[in-house]
Amino acid sequence: MSGSVNDSRDKSSIMDGEEKEERIVDIYITAEAVRDIKHKKQTEESETTTKTTTQQPEHKDGWIEQEVRLYLISSELKNWTESRSYCRDRGADLIIINNKEEQDFVNNITSGAQHWIGLSDSDVEGTWKWVDGSTLTSGFWEVGQPGYHRLENCALSQPEWHDYPCTSFFKSICEKKIF
Repeated sequence: MSGSVNDSRDKSSIMDGEEKEERIVDIYITAEAVRDIKHKKQTEESETTTKTTTQQPEHKDGWIEQEVRLYLISSELKNWTESRSYCRDRGADLIIINNKEEQDFVNNITSGAQHWIGLSDSDVEGTWKWVDGSTLTSGFWEVGQPGYHRLENCALSQPEWHDYPCTSFFKSICEKKIF
């Protein structure tokens, strides 16, 4: 009798071992499935975010659409005055940045690289004006900028703003309204 009791205990412990193994496998498979579902969801969310933040509708000749405006990043290095002429030749002007959303948009489409914007204090030192004649009321200056150096009269976004000599050569950002 003692042998049959031991046999039943052995079968019971073998069953428990097999059941444990099956249970562990089930848990592992479930965990893998959950991980795969989370990864797929994160990938889809990342792709959606990337599409909404970096892929703007592009128009003919490289213009990028954002809300009711078109933007063009020049491919050539020019001084501030030449950059403004480049934009005007295309029915636009150097960009006027009106708010944080537009500043973030500029940083996004330029990858934070240096570009001329439509802001200067060349008429009166320290009085910054946009190309449309409006006075700057608030801005996105780098700490310590503008430096109020007499020869640094034009603004550059890099991604925060810096005053720079207008005779320096950089790419520019043109802006025009969609009609």
